[in-house]
Amino acid sequence: MRLFTSLFAVALAIGALIAPVGAPGVAAGPAAVQAAEDVKPLLTFAPGANGALGPGQDLVISGTVANPTAKAIPAGTASIVLNRSAVRSRADLSSWLAPASTSADDSLGTEVLSAPTPEVPAGRTVPMQFTVPAASIDFGSQASVWGSRTLAIRISGGGSEVGQARSSIVWNPGTGVQPTRLGLVLPLTVPQSADGLIPIDLLAGYTSDGGVLARQLDAVFDQPGIAIGIDPRILASIRILGNSTPPSAEAWLQRLESATNDTFPLTYADSDLAAASQAKATRVLVPTSFPVDPAQFPGIPSATPTATPTTTPNPVPTAATTGGTAEVLPDPVSLQAFEYSLPAVAWPASGSVVEADLDGFETGGLTTTILGSGNVGYGDLDYTPSSAALVGKHQTLVTDDGLSAYLDAAAEAPTPALWSKAMSDLSSAIAVISLERPAAARTLLATFDRSRPGADVRLTQTLTALAALPWASSASLSEVDSAFASGSAVLPATATLVPRPESADRIATVTKLLAAEAAAGSFASVVNDPTQITGERRLGLLALLSNSWTGDDAWAAETKKYLAKSDRFVTKSVTIARSSATVFTSRNSPLPITVTNDLPWPVTVYVTVRSPSNIITIDNDRVELVVEAQSQAKTTVPVTSNANGPVTLTVSLSSATNVQVTAPTAIDVDVQAQWETAFTAVVAALVLGVFGFGIYRTIAKRRKAKRAKDAPADADQTNADQTNASSADETPTAP
Repeated sequence: MRLFTSLFAVALAIGALIAPVGAPGVAAGPAAVQAAEDVKPLLTFAPGANGALGPGQDLVISGTVANPTAKAIPAGTASIVLNRSAVRSRADLSSWLAPASTSADDSLGTEVLSAPTPEVPAGRTVPMQFTVPAASIDFGSQASVWGSRTLAIRISGGGSEVGQARSSIVWNPGTGVQPTRLGLVLPLTVPQSADGLIPIDLLAGYTSDGGVLARQLDAVFDQPGIAIGIDPRILASIRILGNSTPPSAEAWLQRLESATNDTFPLTYADSDLAAASQAKATRVLVPTSFPVDPAQFPGIPSATPTATPTTTPNPVPTAATTGGTAEVLPDPVSLQAFEYSLPAVAWPASGSVVEADLDGFETGGLTTTILGSGNVGYGDLDYTPSSAALVGKHQTLVTDDGLSAYLDAAAEAPTPALWSKAMSDLSSAIAVISLERPAAARTLLATFDRSRPGADVRLTQTLTALAALPWASSASLSEVDSAFASGSAVLPATATLVPRPESADRIATVTKLLAAEAAAGSFASVVNDPTQITGERRLGLLALLSNSWTGDDAWAAETKKYLAKSDRFVTKSVTIARSSATVFTSRNSPLPITVTNDLPWPVTVYVTVRSPSNIITIDNDRVELVVEAQSQAKTTVPVTSNANGPVTLTVSLSSATNVQVTAPTAIDVDVQAQWETAFTAVVAALVLGVFGFGIYRTIAKRRKAKRAKDAPADADQTNADQTNASSADETPTAP
């Protein structure tokens, strides 16, 4: 409910900004009026001049009273209260500005002004301003002491306290202290996206006037005290477009390259270094390839140079150039190349690191790590040390979480009142740090929030106000880092790491993402160019690990999409077509296998068949098959049938590197090889019978023909003999 109340009050305060000048209040819609008894008025007040006040100056306090209740706040009185003593510790200031609770009995200090307040109607926000004359400001014996003083505004109406607002001022009587040097770090990133490359339409919008990247660069361009952490995804997304690059993106990149700011590379897509490390990634994750379109680079040979992926997220350009024109297509190195002033800096999310992470970062070539102060301990140190610190053997730059929170609150403030409040808080916090050791200058770091790129609506205004503070001066990141250089006059502090592991749920999800990417990478060996799969999967993984997803409920849905797509690659894109039971009726029969390829690229697979019994013997257990994109292809595996009976064969696919492509498939085979033997015997018998009968007939015919030929001669001789015999019988006897 407290969060709801705060959000409602912010909405009312925004409404106050658009009210006509002189209007007593801003009407809110009926839905904005809250009747709940636990909803209370919200007071937001801050001193002018970013909290700075000197002798002879009036104290001007401005702000708003938001009434989200269903009853009007009656006209009453405002009491302005100052504390005469300077705030001596950061803990005291923090507890004052953000108390656990408040009540009408709180002792707030010495009243310096009492002024009437107007009625605040139900559901409205009313702006108010009070001026405390310089003559009314009396710090007594503490008047010469420089430093922060607490300030409170208590408003009463209808006989009871409406509420109180707490703030602070920095009293500057002219004595002054040694300014605190403050370096700032800004992440140059884009809003969360599951895309490994920024789409061209978004890129054009981001780099045009008023776009998120244009605003960020405008605010920090050539500011010596602001280091820029650059997301290489932005560089690659611009350069990979070639002739299609939007003019605004080309101009933006040229301007970035000309900036004199300190620069260092973020991981690609500003991916979460600590989460990947704690999920057991073996190295710092970097892109492995990019989908370069040769048509966007006319006149350049299409052969892309081989680039060995580096574990360092800040590759140095290696592609040769002639006359300013690349001789080859851009590769992962040249697409991300930039002349960084600090090329080996790791910046994990604040408060997310454990000891093993630091070792992993250093192994990956990242020699200096930016840590949040909540991740570091200094023992019994009673003051704020400079940023450079040795954590064990590791070089670290420790950012001040408290100052960073005030800085973000100011840069992202939705209303002038909230911005003034955040700036006065930041001003006082720096003043308290300066007062810790008035004669010793220290150099601190503060960072801007990276989880909401483009939300810094008051970034320029904040930086301008910060630069005007007399008790703060700028420092470059290179100067802070120089404490580790040999012979440095300023030695780094000694600190210990306070382990802050990321949540178990997040690490579990990241572990699944890493495993899915690895599985898809192994599967990719079926494609002639595996980078067509591995490159896209790695870019998508890095995009999902971006710190800009922090706190976004849509992250869970996007990770599920990534896991599902990786699973489709591995289990469903190349499959063995289902077939009905096969009957073998011969001893040697080829087993037909059909493979389906749903990928947009040809694949080469090897078909392997396994038999669980001796009924069938596999003659060749690794048959190569090329399947064109989005098509089917068939091959046969030679087998030998040794006996009759049913057999369930197991068919699997693998790549050239023996990676299993899909789950094995069972094929039922019914072997009836003895039918062939019986059939052959019958046929042989029939053939022998036919041939025997034919031979018999041929011989019989020949014998008959011979008999027929010999029969006439025999008959003639017989007739002659008979004739001669008859003649002899008929011859008369001589008398």
